[in-house]
Amino acid sequence: MSQQAQFIPQRQFHVLVNDANEEHNLTVLPGTQNNFKVIKEGEVLGEVSYTPQSKIVCYKGKLKKALMDQLEKHISNYYSYAF
Repeated sequence: MSQQAQFIPQRQFHVLVNDANEEHNLTVLPGTQNNFKVIKEGEVLGEVSYTPQSKIVCYKGKLKKALMDQLEKHISNYYSYAF
């Protein structure tokens, strides 16, 4: 991506995900271009883009497939309620 992503802290939401039989609370910051920053305990895990096919693609950082699948559902829910 050539432009710096813009994120909107006022629209952040929190999700509970299961990773290796442990539950983790993640903060998700929506961006202005269908992108999201994923944060766990103050550490940025990665940034993802939400595609028109209701899929997410990680473009910064490394996120496990199981985590991406869960995030995809949460982000889809975000779009269905936020807009």
